[in-house]
Amino acid sequence: MSIKIVTDSTCDLPREFVEKYDIKVVPLSVNFGDDSYLDGIEISNKEFYDRLRNSDKLPTTSQVSPGEFVEVFNEILDKDDEVLGIFLAKEFSGTFPSAKIAKDIIKSDKIHLIDSRGVTGALAAVVLAAGDLIQRGLSIENIELRLNEFIRNSESILVIDTLEYLVKGGRISKAQGAIGSVLSVKPVLTIGDGKLDTLAKVRGRKKGIKWMIDWVNDNRFDLSDKRVFILDTDDPKFHQDIKDALLENFEVGEIIDIEVGAVVGTHSGPGCGGICFINEKI
Repeated sequence: MSIKIVTDSTCDLPREFVEKYDIKVVPLSVNFGDDSYLDGIEISNKEFYDRLRNSDKLPTTSQVSPGEFVEVFNEILDKDDEVLGIFLAKEFSGTFPSAKIAKDIIKSDKIHLIDSRGVTGALAAVVLAAGDLIQRGLSIENIELRLNEFIRNSESILVIDTLEYLVKGGRISKAQGAIGSVLSVKPVLTIGDGKLDTLAKVRGRKKGIKWMIDWVNDNRFDLSDKRVFILDTDDPKFHQDIKDALLENFEVGEIIDIEVGAVVGTHSGPGCGGICFINEKI
């Protein structure tokens, strides 16, 4: 009997890590009008962002259904394996509640579910930590305890490039968006405990990156033994600028590059960049 990790497509994990830890990734969907696509399967990131930039109306996203989870979980249980499901925060999607419904339907004590309280890099960090703990041979009970501890010590910040998509999504007013566009205001957000909070507003990308570096310094985070996820929404230059600044200012244990996919990109828009890590040695 082994432990099989199941997660959702908003973890945005590179394929090499999905294969290394034998992770089952269940896709959410993104919808442009009547056209629906499985995230990361039926539409590539490039295709998505190209279409997003040329769309007057924001696409919508759809959670994984309980029925889909029942099928996935039963397939794993039929092999006499245990399920360790780790998903994006329930405040961001109904995917985690769907997984809980599936567990209630199946009625198996071999299904273990964890709300990562985050998304994209924050979710990926917890998923890879789970893979490490499984490979070390920890029991499922100890793995759950450790993961919940890691979640409490998760750090994520994101610099939003344009307020356009927050306006389209109704997160801020058109007036706020217009002012932000004129002033080149970039909100700096933190993602944690199932919510987005604004930490600061900066003028331009360079100041956004400087803010990240100052934030790491001010909090005295030691990255030398940490796995740091650098992420972007269809902006490899911003991604590289963040990476260069991190490596110039800090010793970093490991860097994992993440290209944020369609589901998260729907809400953030292109041109965003950030970092995520667990502030604890795995």
